[in-house]
Amino acid sequence: MQVEQEKKEKLWTIREILNWTSKHFHEKKIETPLLDAQLLLCKVLNLSKVQLYIEMDKPLNETEKRDYRALVKRRLNGEPVAYILNEKHWHNLKLYVDKRVLIPRPETESMLDFVLQNKKNCDLKYILDLCTGSGCLAIALAKAFPTAHVIGVDISPDALAVANINAELNSVQNVEWLQADLTQTEIFQELKAKYNTFDIIVANPPYVTENEWQDLEPNVKEYEPKLALVAADEGLFIGEQIVKNIEIFSLLSSNSIFAMEMADKQPQKIKSECKKIIQHNHPIWEIPKNEWFTLCDWERKERFLLKISLNMNHTNEL
Repeated sequence: MQVEQEKKEKLWTIREILNWTSKHFHEKKIETPLLDAQLLLCKVLNLSKVQLYIEMDKPLNETEKRDYRALVKRRLNGEPVAYILNEKHWHNLKLYVDKRVLIPRPETESMLDFVLQNKKNCDLKYILDLCTGSGCLAIALAKAFPTAHVIGVDISPDALAVANINAELNSVQNVEWLQADLTQTEIFQELKAKYNTFDIIVANPPYVTENEWQDLEPNVKEYEPKLALVAADEGLFIGEQIVKNIEIFSLLSSNSIFAMEMADKQPQKIKSECKKIIQHNHPIWEIPKNEWFTLCDWERKERFLLKISLNMNHTNEL
């Protein structure tokens, strides 16, 4: 009887909880079992990861154990940690996320890094982010270029509501949000009439095919918005409309950069006003100018369609 009572009243320390949870997550094939366990426990205990490890022998009380079990159950059911926590740290930003928007990916960070590297120390006027979703690209660019005016466009008013939360969360005031369907010409006409040209245009459109969506992992298919993932014409339709209208309405300034994320090998398939797309495999200092070209992500997947416009008529005076 005494042994049973002691077993019943066993104290679960942070160390024991992390060990048990990470082992259980690993058995369920969760990709980052220890990290997920840490993040969920940090949320419940309101501690940083550093504080968590300082207090490894601290026991959890009944309320903390109950709240933690609830979060662990959600993770075991496949819900992404970012949605459970309503939080994603991405490119030096702390973002609010929920099921209204996609969770920002590392691949998009690499595209942003390329844009920032090629536009550092520049005085920009207008920046455009198409299919803005959570607003991650627009907000990162607004912080990097505080004197520029940034416009984030999305078809989903729900996504724009999240983007607005993130602008406030990151103290960004030089960004505005527009609700529009980018498969329609009217939005590009309006942008041309109001802003004429942009110094940076970035885009992260839906590019998953319907068949691919059917085969997606449950943590994506059952939680992230299909509207932000799937596009017609083998995933190319929205990306093609973006490129076509940017060219038709000459939305890029004479010294500008365009960057769009797609699936592997999709950029080469874009059928638009692009006469030719160069598959770029040269060192960074030999990047093509005034031509459409593709770049690979860190996994060597050809995912980015780019164009760097440069005013070739500009010459230095002697």
